[in-house]
Amino acid sequence: MKRRKFQLRYILYLLLAIFGAFEHKIQNYFAPSEVVMSNETIKYEVSYRYILDGDTAVFRLDGEDVTCRFLAVDTPEIEEEGYEEARKYSDRLLRNARRITLELDPASPDHDKFERLLAWVWVDNDLLQGKLVENKHAEIRYLFNEYLYTDYLYKIQDQNNVTAD
Repeated sequence: MKRRKFQLRYILYLLLAIFGAFEHKIQNYFAPSEVVMSNETIKYEVSYRYILDGDTAVFRLDGEDVTCRFLAVDTPEIEEEGYEEARKYSDRLLRNARRITLELDPASPDHDKFERLLAWVWVDNDLLQGKLVENKHAEIRYLFNEYLYTDYLYKIQDQNNVTAD
């Protein structure tokens, strides 16, 4: 009887140790996203066509190809370090997405001086700009107003800086 209690206790401790080691990953896997798409903005369901660089892609919207610049972030340019990684990362997320939504921000113009649509990009209910910042493929840039999700981006950036120290 004592041996059986010892074995059960050993198994229980082993399971607790394993769970403890992976607790952060398990919580993140089941935790809902920290940011939720606004209910009061203009949104477009689109299909992905191709990537131009880490922060610009072409989508199919109402039968037309539309070039979209991802709002509030900047990825490295073609001659800069990290360009190819950022480009491939955005391409992979968009290519594998089941659902892509472009969301216009009320505080931003709809288009930039190059006639690109400026939008928040949601990939399967995750904010692509947040993923780019979280994985250090993009910096927060080109903020000309109080945009919807900049606080969220700064929170991610701050968490990255804390874990880097």
